[in-house]
Amino acid sequence: MRVQVEGARLFFDVQGALLRPDGPWLRQLPTVVIVHTGPGADHTPYKEHIGPALAEVAQVVYVDLRGCGRSDPGTADDWNVERWSSDLHELLQRLAVERPVVLGAGWGAYTALRYAQRWPDELSKLVLVNPTARADLGRIVARFEELGGARAGAAAREFLEHPTELTIATYMRECFVLMVAPAYASALMLTPIWNLPLAIHWTRAELPVIDLRPGLGSIRAPTLVVGGTEDPQYPREAIEEVVQSLQEVEVAWYEGARHSVFRDAPDSIDAVRRFVA
Repeated sequence: MRVQVEGARLFFDVQGALLRPDGPWLRQLPTVVIVHTGPGADHTPYKEHIGPALAEVAQVVYVDLRGCGRSDPGTADDWNVERWSSDLHELLQRLAVERPVVLGAGWGAYTALRYAQRWPDELSKLVLVNPTARADLGRIVARFEELGGARAGAAAREFLEHPTELTIATYMRECFVLMVAPAYASALMLTPIWNLPLAIHWTRAELPVIDLRPGLGSIRAPTLVVGGTEDPQYPREAIEEVVQSLQEVEVAWYEGARHSVFRDAPDSIDAVRRFVA
């Protein structure tokens, strides 16, 4: 399904009813909006794990951000967190979703955090999976090198500092298997609809300058942070920067989990489900 927002149609999908029988009555459940990781990926991997689990206790809305997946591509001028957070706000307004739980994973946490900063009264809860408010390139490169050796560190540095079609190809070959288990890597490369020009543009234009730390204290929604200790793209130190600045936060760490926390640590799914319900 698609809905028109300013200048683009956004794709979304829904799993689970909002109103469900409860004896002689109908009970209204929470709505969870999942903001996917990336940049340039889409919502589809979440239908394999966290989405169906949450659909047992909530209505789940999957969204492809502008330029991603089945949403309209837009232009490079639209490929930024300010635009994506505005799109999320307008989408939820048009769908009449009231007080959602917003779940932002990895790169999607930038948009989830910015939405929560700009419209702090509109969401009921916030779930952040391996979030970061800024990118410390030296810290990221060092973590890739620690986990994957000199070749991985060099590939990460080249892509992050000089994003091109060539460097992103080397990055995906050398670094992606350090972010997700090799057993999942091929499926995660093939299942989503990737927009690699968006990934290159965003890495070049916004990644070096984005810093959401100053507004983290304005977020009032109760927040669950789910952290994997072995995600080189979103290191533990970066996640802790977010945690330290939030007002009302619960943290669940999963030792050994990488970027795909829900695959590496299935217990994390139960933690999110309890928090939502």
